Amino acid sequence: MEEECGMSIGLSFIGKIDSPQALLEAAKILAAEQNYCLTAGESGLKVVLCPLGGEVNILWRPEGDPAGPWLVRGDCVSTPAGAGLHRAAVELLDNLPIHALTVEDETGFCRHRDFHRMKEEHFYPWLKTLVDVCRQECGKGASGMQLCWDLEQYAPQDIPDTVVTPVGRFLLSELVDLLEKEGVEALAGRFFLWNGRIRDAKFYRNRAINALWEQCCFAPSARSWEDEAVNAAILDDLERAAKLDPSLPLPRAAYEEVCALARREPALPQGPCLAEAFSPGYRKGLVTHSLGALRLTLPGSFQCGWEQWEKGGGAYLWTDGSGPVWRVSPYRMRDGDARFTDHLDTLNGVEARELKGGALRWGWKDICEDGERLYQVMCEVTAGSSLFVITVTCSAPGELSSVAELIGRISVVTNKAHRETVHTQNSGGEA
Repeated sequence: MEEECGMSIGLSFIGKIDSPQALLEAAKILAAEQNYCLTAGESGLKVVLCPLGGEVNILWRPEGDPAGPWLVRGDCVSTPAGAGLHRAAVELLDNLPIHALTVEDETGFCRHRDFHRMKEEHFYPWLKTLVDVCRQECGKGASGMQLCWDLEQYAPQDIPDTVVTPVGRFLLSELVDLLEKEGVEALAGRFFLWNGRIRDAKFYRNRAINALWEQCCFAPSARSWEDEAVNAAILDDLERAAKLDPSLPLPRAAYEEVCALARREPALPQGPCLAEAFSPGYRKGLVTHSLGALRLTLPGSFQCGWEQWEKGGGAYLWTDGSGPVWRVSPYRMRDGDARFTDHLDTLNGVEARELKGGALRWGWKDICEDGERLYQVMCEVTAGSSLFVITVTCSAPGELSSVAELIGRISVVTNKAHRETVHTQNSGGEA
């Protein structure tokens, strides 16, 4: 079951600009000054102020004469990043050359500029509503519950009576207790990535915590440039947080773990440890990827990419750089339901099983590639009109058993996600 809070906090705006180039030049200057990330295309730009959807999107089109003026419209969704993002987005608009600017800001902050009032009247009630949902599910063995999770990315392993969030896994009772015993300000400082007026110590700590839980593969930095960038950003943010506030509790064990992966000497001064019921890292365990109707569960350490084939087409590819390489090619039938091909008929140990909403068939064979003997698993999954062709290439026969176990976890869905999910912005549904 998918449960939606059906709410978010944000703003939208319309206005006019002299030209896209003038707006882009001004945005570049502001982005450089504030260390924001800026991307632009033919019809608009995006300024990323922080993770968790923390971006201001602006689109433009000519009002009539391409020489100008041009019409612009845009928006920013402030949850779950926090009130600090909302303030920063409003102040970004203040400094962009947008004329006749009209802002629809449900918090009223654009008008009254009272940061404390905005938090008390909008962000804290929003957070309390999420905790109320957790309170209702406490002790019921709730399964697959998520708060503010982007449904278009992987799903972490399910642990009953816990909730998945971008800043960590919590016991349902943990969030309730934190609110009741320490108050909403303490809860907000832990849950929102950017709860303060400025990018303070908690901002950098929480940004690091988000990266530890959601992005970090806990792989050596030497494995890939992605690992190097994520590991370095985590360490930099935690060290900056410690300098800004030496008394702030930090995830010190995880910091030292990432230091070892990055081959970097620990530099945190002595200080308190952040109490967490679970050690950071969704990707330390198995995660489930959505590809259309297919649900594929793989180790979180695997990185996903796209492999383009020379003769056209391609496949989604997952690998950790040393173990089996998984490839998935999706196909859709023009008419009727998908059927298995005859490509699996000559394989070793062919097995088949029915799935809820589909079926699966797989086997394996020896192959020779560049003079090396390899073992290739081939699997086909049908789900309505969709056919998914999966190949897994192994370098040793001993890897076949782990591949078989993961194939045993494959499932399909034919409607919206069955997991009970709570989210507060339009972040997905089925892939």
